[in-house]
Amino acid sequence: MSYGDRPKMRRQTANRLALVASLLALVSCIDRVEQALSPDGFFVNKSPATYSQATALPAQNNSHTLNLAYDSSNINVPVPSLAPHTQASLAEILALANQAAADKALAQAKAEDAAKAEAEANGARKPFKFSQIFQRERTAQLTTVQAAPVPTGPQLRLPARIRLAGEQPDFNVRRCINLGNALEAPREGEWGYEIQAEDMGAIKDAGFDTVRIPIRWDNHMQSQPPYRVLPYHMIRVKEVVNQARSLGLNVIIDVHHYEALIENPRREEARFLALWEQIAQEFSGAPKNVYFEVLNEPTNAISMGEVNRLYSKVIPLIRRTNPERTLIIGGNHWNSVDTLDDIAWPNDKNIVATFHDYGPHEFTHQGAPWTDNPYPKGRRWGSAADLAELEQTYQLAQSFQVKRNVPIFVGEFGVIDQVPADQRANWIKARRKFMEAAGFSWCAWDLAGAFSSYDTVTREWLPGFEDAYFGP
Repeated sequence: MSYGDRPKMRRQTANRLALVASLLALVSCIDRVEQALSPDGFFVNKSPATYSQATALPAQNNSHTLNLAYDSSNINVPVPSLAPHTQASLAEILALANQAAADKALAQAKAEDAAKAEAEANGARKPFKFSQIFQRERTAQLTTVQAAPVPTGPQLRLPARIRLAGEQPDFNVRRCINLGNALEAPREGEWGYEIQAEDMGAIKDAGFDTVRIPIRWDNHMQSQPPYRVLPYHMIRVKEVVNQARSLGLNVIIDVHHYEALIENPRREEARFLALWEQIAQEFSGAPKNVYFEVLNEPTNAISMGEVNRLYSKVIPLIRRTNPERTLIIGGNHWNSVDTLDDIAWPNDKNIVATFHDYGPHEFTHQGAPWTDNPYPKGRRWGSAADLAELEQTYQLAQSFQVKRNVPIFVGEFGVIDQVPADQRANWIKARRKFMEAAGFSWCAWDLAGAFSSYDTVTREWLPGFEDAYFGP
């Protein structure tokens, strides 16, 4: 039974419990932020704030009210309630409460500023701008939330693992992250991220075992025969691969954004085959934990017939120099799960199937600036329909796996950074738990691009993301 089908009384009880839990978390969170604002507490020259009470008042006008006792005065904070069919996470309620409390406190700080400014005009010493401190620190406060508990029980049924029969590919990938927006950009750095050796250490220390390196090759190679990859580009790719390997990380090399091939596969076929002949030769001596992904996200502009024709030519070519290396292939429609079964599966024991999971796009890609008509912001995730979509995606993948008896690698999944961090982490955790329950390897998109998980300036993972990727 889905969450939306539960009786009304059980929903109300769950909402009350979530609200009470959020109150307790709110007290702890705000107290911690207050101590960070100044040694003396919330405002300079005041004793540290103490919230001796935090009680929920009756719902009015579709909102709850948090009554916070600040020192000896009370602050009533309205917290809009979510629609009844939407599952409100603890982190979401906490974020709403934090926002309201922060706005209230900021208004109070500005009022104090105004009073002190008036005193200054009358000859008093120049005041310290408390509201400026609070405004600067408030952003940090509102992101210090953990990923909400992933729904379990009747509303989210984790899949059972399918045991594969016989000899399987040598594919030791379990937890992977994409180094996106770097080497697949027209030039590395143009999309805001350049791969650094230090990033590999952070990835390894966090618990990932693999990096996938999205690479655009076609604008770094000759357009006429012999279609040579320009030396500077191959040198840079090998440098990044070696940085990862030096720390014991597995590496996936792919062909990314080959749009000319997608638009005209017959015209670009010879160039595509020459590209893979060079990649295969350059890495023929690499350890077996360097994997080749033949073609990232063939779109709807290329038919599965053409994709299968390319696979039938490029795989034997790679096998000339890499007879045992594990390869990764997927279907068109941007490596959609529903095109896995359209692959003409090669007679090759060292091939892994891949698909990408960004469902529903209205949530994961909301506000994406590179799209012609961006999905509107504000879409939340966690409804009964969302959970049904999640289950259906992995049912399709497992049906394919039963038919083909091959490992499955979810090569990309993630949420754009236009979405609040706690909602992103909640979606990632739910997806990741589904993949691991099904026995699928996974690779998050991405480290530090538009779907970022890591802050390359502070060298810290975004709040809640380590739990999303590795938590229970």
